Amino acid sequence: ALLAALADVPDGARAARFACAMAFARPGAPTELTEGTCEGEIGRALVGEGGFGYDPLFIVEGAGGRTMAEHAAAEKNAISHRGRALAAMRPHLDRHFGRT
Repeated sequence: ALLAALADVPDGARAARFACAMAFARPGAPTELTEGTCEGEIGRALVGEGGFGYDPLFIVEGAGGRTMAEHAAAEKNAISHRGRALAAMRPHLDRHFGRT
């Protein structure tokens, strides 16, 4: 359905962004909020075997034309919106759990 809806949208006008927000809440303390994004564009065909959802359509900016589905798990974790949100959250978790 997405590819059909974007069929007439030219290359260069197919920008996309994955976004993730995380919250760490506990009683008696401020809620910590972090965000992560991954920029890219919507491709014209499904490419790659990994991931789920839109991963085979999402061409990651700066990744040599590869879709999110073409990245190994460790690489994807480093560049994904979820990985970036978690990396930003880690200092809050480390402080709370005494790992500073």
